[in-house]
Amino acid sequence: MAETESVVTEDAADAGEAAGAVPADTRRPLPRVVLTADAPVGTSGPEFAAGRALADAGNYVLLAAPAEAAEVSTTATVSDTGVLRVLNVPVDADAAAEISVARSNVAALAGSGLVTGLRRKLARRKLAMVRERVWQAAAADPHWGERCEAAYRPYADAFAPVAEAPVGEAATVDAKGSTPEGVVLGIGPTNMAGQGYEWARAVERGLPGVRAETFTLSSGNTFGFAADRTISTDDWLSRTWQLGQLAYVLDNYSHVLAECAMPPFGRLNGPWANFDLAELAAAGVAVGLAFHGSEIRDPAAQRARVPFSPFDPDHELTRALQSKVDRLGPVVRAMDVPKFVSTPDLLHDVPDAVWLPVVVDPQVWAADNKPLRRERPVVVHAPSSPFTKGTGLIEPVVEEMHDAGLIEYRRIKGVQASEMPALLADADIVLDQFVFGSYGVMSVQAMAAGRVTVCYLHESVTEHLPEDVPMVNADPDTLGSELERILAERDEAGKLAARGPAYVRDNHDGTRSARVLAEFLGVTP
Repeated sequence: MAETESVVTEDAADAGEAAGAVPADTRRPLPRVVLTADAPVGTSGPEFAAGRALADAGNYVLLAAPAEAAEVSTTATVSDTGVLRVLNVPVDADAAAEISVARSNVAALAGSGLVTGLRRKLARRKLAMVRERVWQAAAADPHWGERCEAAYRPYADAFAPVAEAPVGEAATVDAKGSTPEGVVLGIGPTNMAGQGYEWARAVERGLPGVRAETFTLSSGNTFGFAADRTISTDDWLSRTWQLGQLAYVLDNYSHVLAECAMPPFGRLNGPWANFDLAELAAAGVAVGLAFHGSEIRDPAAQRARVPFSPFDPDHELTRALQSKVDRLGPVVRAMDVPKFVSTPDLLHDVPDAVWLPVVVDPQVWAADNKPLRRERPVVVHAPSSPFTKGTGLIEPVVEEMHDAGLIEYRRIKGVQASEMPALLADADIVLDQFVFGSYGVMSVQAMAAGRVTVCYLHESVTEHLPEDVPMVNADPDTLGSELERILAERDEAGKLAARGPAYVRDNHDGTRSARVLAEFLGVTP
């Protein structure tokens, strides 16, 4: 085993004692230490024991060793005082591949029977021979230690504190990776409809001294929503990036709001945030969950509760969503952390959650022109997902009215977020969704623009809403008659639309959302 390499300047043992003395409910800087080995490590070996001792002393230890598999792998053991992460890196790709093939040959011979047993015994003998030959060659290589160190270096550097991208305008990042001063919230990684970014800005505006930022997967940001940090799919799956993200989160955030229960460290530990909880807790980073919709909405339960549900059990998308929720639901229920939902209908799916209202900037969406002044009003529908908006149910109605010359129907698709304010300002009536029973971001934007907003609100949702929501409640069966009424009673519809901006300022400009997050962040709004 190579000598211990300390990534921080303070003595590891002294720092560990200091870290262990800090109460568990506060941020505890865990000095990061890198250990390296020249051969694979096992839980009974001296390298593992040395790493465990450092972790027990209050450190975050990365034990890097050459891998017997062709891919980089990493596992973590977390205690109340520290973390030991074992990183296996293929130093010699050909040798690692040879061992992997020999091991897979053993695994392929699982099962009973005399012949299978004999073949399995021979395969195990072959695996032992391959291993012995590989490690004898490594021991005879005078440069093996240097090759190991070179292979480990990118991961060790990523594991070190990240100081290149400070959080917020006033942020400073200590090069030693010390605890961030004050409350710093990280939100990610989905930024659905730009809401992660909007919540971050709302927190900074509404909670003095609190800083926040979003980290967002670029693959899901097809509409160009603003984000503080963008993550490519390749990075999300990269061990180097994952270790760097781990270091960044630990160094910069006191709190993390994991959207859609996705893991803050990427796929380092597993597919969902519960796999990262232990390490975050060891460092004193508080975790909450935020849900936006289809990732947690139970199709079967929604179908039983709400008429016009899109979740036909025979539909391929319904089956896919049901399968995901069936897997994720138990994980979420088992996580004893604060939970938030962006729309109140999701309270049925996450009963222990709190409604965290979506946020828009009223000034961005404000429009000077009043609706319904044209003889043929413009009706806009901009479904991000026609399946979940009920587009197929309502378009026959509006297209018939369009063909009759009563309205001008515009279906908007593939438009960047920056273009939407002008498109809504040029509309008279905005149609949101007609199958879930709850309004979303589009309705809020339309109300902020003072447009006549039409959406399906189910009684199971209205009980959670203010009584004076200024929108027309219509379902696929009543949409035609409601549109005819709007056209016949334009003054009344215009007065309803005029109440929209005030409703948005009261409920969706970020002030209310910041108050909701204040308790999670441990601050006074």
